Amino acid sequence: MSNTIKKAALAVAVSIASSSAFSAELGSLTSEVKVNDYENGLTKTEVTIGKGSYKLSDDYSFLFDVDKDFVKNEGSARKEGWDTQFGIAQKAGEFAGFDTTLYYLFRYDASWVASDESNSSDTKQYIFAPYFSKDVTLGGKDFSFGIELWAQVGNDNDDSLQNKSGVETNFYLSGDLSEHWSLDLAWYNFNYYDTAEEEYDYQIGTENYLTYSLPLAAGFSFNIENYVEAYFTPDSDSTIALAHIQPEFEFKKEVNEHFSWHAGVSYEAFNWEYKDSKGTANDKDIFDNNEFQAYLGFTIK
Repeated sequence: MSNTIKKAALAVAVSIASSSAFSAELGSLTSEVKVNDYENGLTKTEVTIGKGSYKLSDDYSFLFDVDKDFVKNEGSARKEGWDTQFGIAQKAGEFAGFDTTLYYLFRYDASWVASDESNSSDTKQYIFAPYFSKDVTLGGKDFSFGIELWAQVGNDNDDSLQNKSGVETNFYLSGDLSEHWSLDLAWYNFNYYDTAEEEYDYQIGTENYLTYSLPLAAGFSFNIENYVEAYFTPDSDSTIALAHIQPEFEFKKEVNEHFSWHAGVSYEAFNWEYKDSKGTANDKDIFDNNEFQAYLGFTIK
């Protein structure tokens, strides 16, 4: 699988270099600072140095997402890290009525103790992901439907690339239910290598958002995010479920057609975590409301 992904990436590079329609321009760039504060003494600050896209030609775009993380946890050493993704998106025309985009991605994550750079670790992932999308109408409402095929290899700290290898087949549906309500659904099928058992484990999952948005005056809006996430692993007969309700006040200001800035604060008014792992010590069924979030950023396009 590793050689296949590398050959595909090389073919993309050659195709871009030989393209006669080359005309690079910025698609979008977002920079943001986000702080998540938890009641248990954990605070995470994420600085998005840059996230967006750069148009290379009519068919190719360069994608980037570079985050610096700062993690403070009471009773533990403060940690820092990088959370990054780079890639190429290639428009591949239409297939069976679906608009097709091919993604060639590289992810790199790293963390270390801030004071002396000890306990460092890193993760690398090499990904090929075709995405098929089309507009559909359900119940008189317009939705976007997508199918994602995902294959990757990767490792932790330069060990075997098999250790982060796997495939996915995922389905997505999103759209507006009304003027104020929107829906985002995802259905996941994972099959990743388990280093402990030295075999591939299948996992099925879902991640769903039901969001309420109410525009207020002067660029402000009030939002409520209702979120449910769940996963089941047949091999271990384990189930994980998460849910939260998170109200938010948000502000957006468009300075001109190319520049805007945004800010917001939110709080988890309801949070539920559930884990059933065949009666082991890892089981949990808890309710709490432990997360405050604030962010500030700008977008250039």
